[in-house]
Amino acid sequence: MKQFLPAILIMIVSFALGNPPAELGSRHIQGTGPTGIDYLVYSQTYSYENLLNGYSNYGAGDRWVCDDFELIGSAWVSNIDVWMIWTGGQASTMNIVISKDDTGDSDPNTNTDVWAESASCTNTFTGDSNWGYDIYKTDCEIMYSLTLYGEIHYYFETQADVVDNCFILVSHNYIGDYCWYNDGSGIWVRSDVVFGQDSDMFFDFNGMLPVVESETWGSIKTLF
Repeated sequence: MKQFLPAILIMIVSFALGNPPAELGSRHIQGTGPTGIDYLVYSQTYSYENLLNGYSNYGAGDRWVCDDFELIGSAWVSNIDVWMIWTGGQASTMNIVISKDDTGDSDPNTNTDVWAESASCTNTFTGDSNWGYDIYKTDCEIMYSLTLYGEIHYYFETQADVVDNCFILVSHNYIGDYCWYNDGSGIWVRSDVVFGQDSDMFFDFNGMLPVVESETWGSIKTLF
């Protein structure tokens, strides 16, 4: 179990959605072009049409969500975007862990953590709302070196560092493993077992392709 905040048990863990989403198509891709000054390193980006549910994801409840990804080539990540619903105070930091599937069993319980950070984040209203709440894009700025390598099966694990309950948004599963849920017990359980849904987390990685030396990134950013 990731030790950022003590566990407080709650009952509400997800929203309910009436209608299934539209067909998603090819969405899980490594990017090849710039977005602003950054490159889109990897994308499972948000779309309202494909919104399935929101999973409880707050620090005071020690609740985590993770999903797998694999890059074609190496990259250095500077920002990570997720999409959130806040039922109370909004987070200014997101707890983030990258783990590696060393055993090849596609089970994050046996992974090795390779990187972790409590990253500063900003929340921007998307213009969309559901379940009576507004939907926000949460942009997490990575301060410490996050270098990812091609053809390695990684998992992106995250949790909002807030006291009030909040929800990270997911779609149906379209490629790779289902997303997984940790309810504070320290055990990852697949989303289809917990929620009866074969889901993927919405997230984007932005950074540099190919990898640049991480110690030079601060200097690079001052040029823009």
